[in-house]
Amino acid sequence: MLVPGCRYFALCFRDAPADTRARHPTRADIIACFTQGWRIDSMEATTLDSRTDQDGIPAWLITLTRT
Repeated sequence: MLVPGCRYFALCFRDAPADTRARHPTRADIIACFTQGWRIDSMEATTLDSRTDQDGIPAWLITLTRT
């Protein structure tokens, strides 16, 4: 368990089409998950490089602090 003041960095997929089976959280999903006990310091939309998709893979880069 992280004590107050600890930092947490997350990288996850974002905003996938509805027909995919994988879970891709929206900005609202992430905010809802971290409402209690966390401060969201930043949440940036980014793109991961991919060998299979020349446009890359949409992702979230999130920085949080335990409160």
